[in-house]
Amino acid sequence: MASSRMSDEAILSQCEEAVTRLIELKINFLAIDFDQTIVDVHTHGQWKGSAHELSTHVRPLFQHLIPAAITADIKVAVVTFSPQCGQIKDVLEIIFPEFSNGIVVRGRDRTWSYLGAGSKEGKQSHMASAVEEIEAMHTKLDISRNTTLLIDDDVSNIKVALLDGVRAIWLNPSKSHLLLKDIQMLV
Repeated sequence: MASSRMSDEAILSQCEEAVTRLIELKINFLAIDFDQTIVDVHTHGQWKGSAHELSTHVRPLFQHLIPAAITADIKVAVVTFSPQCGQIKDVLEIIFPEFSNGIVVRGRDRTWSYLGAGSKEGKQSHMASAVEEIEAMHTKLDISRNTTLLIDDDVSNIKVALLDGVRAIWLNPSKSHLLLKDIQMLV
């Protein structure tokens, strides 16, 4: 029991250091993929189990990183190709009851659109639409490509983001513990 608590404390400490680095870099928006990123499974947009069951797959590092980011006034959105946005919102409510209402979710559920002139490849339109909603709620906030960080397990989404001038970090699903060190190495 004590070793898992120590592990949680170590993760929390690393998350706080990562958030400090994000603040140093003036990152004010985290866009995070869901399948194989926030959760350690790929639902293929067809999760048949309950939200509670899916919530048991949330990676511990995100259980600490997301609240630490929000507490530091970094806005967070889930950007996914899954159409199961309702289920994802339920998972967020279970894991982050005090923060879930502030986390924007953009997926393939046809509840949103992005009509701007920016790229529509990869997760770019998902992020742009989320930014539009966040900035509408926080009128003094200015989110740009330079203040955004995408975290995703799909290399092609990372490449598209980088080519579009958005900072991005690839999360290796089998080595997710390296993400926090990768954030520390951002320039």
